[in-house]
Amino acid sequence: MKKIIVGAFVGAILLFAWQSLSWTVLHIHDQAYQYTDKQDTLLSVLKANLKDGQYMIPRAAPGTSRDNMEKISKDMNGKPWATVTYHNEYKYDMVMPMVRGFLIALVSVLLVCFVIQKFAKRNMASIFWSVLSFGLVCFFFVWYNQHNWFQTSWVVIKGELIDNLAGWGLCGIWLGWWYSKK
Repeated sequence: MKKIIVGAFVGAILLFAWQSLSWTVLHIHDQAYQYTDKQDTLLSVLKANLKDGQYMIPRAAPGTSRDNMEKISKDMNGKPWATVTYHNEYKYDMVMPMVRGFLIALVSVLLVCFVIQKFAKRNMASIFWSVLSFGLVCFFFVWYNQHNWFQTSWVVIKGELIDNLAGWGLCGIWLGWWYSKK
């Protein structure tokens, strides 16, 4: 049990630390969130028309028939569209998002450690590649598969790929060493 707890805790620290560096010091995600000098105008229009939530604009109204949805989709072809995540109020609180981020990293690495514990033969290479594969599965399914439907640009997805490769790579090096040492 010590192997799992220590492995998961240190692995979570590595993942969390990489994410922190990626977003703050290394600025890997800067291109994903662009600036517009029209932000005050856009926010006032959004505030007057939306409540908290995520929107795809344009989109068929709830209850629209399948035929009408298909017509709307065809009519949208070649026209502007947007995905908007809107919040009525910004709260400057980094504590809870950081706590949740660390807990998500801890649970994720804990799950990987449970899988590693089942390996009949544990060596540095097999553990490293298994952990890195886990990170790539997370990327492919969450970022590439889910966001591909919204035609998310490579500029956004690239930062997430770097984070998955680097974060889970560091975690794989750690867990490979931790589990293969005698």
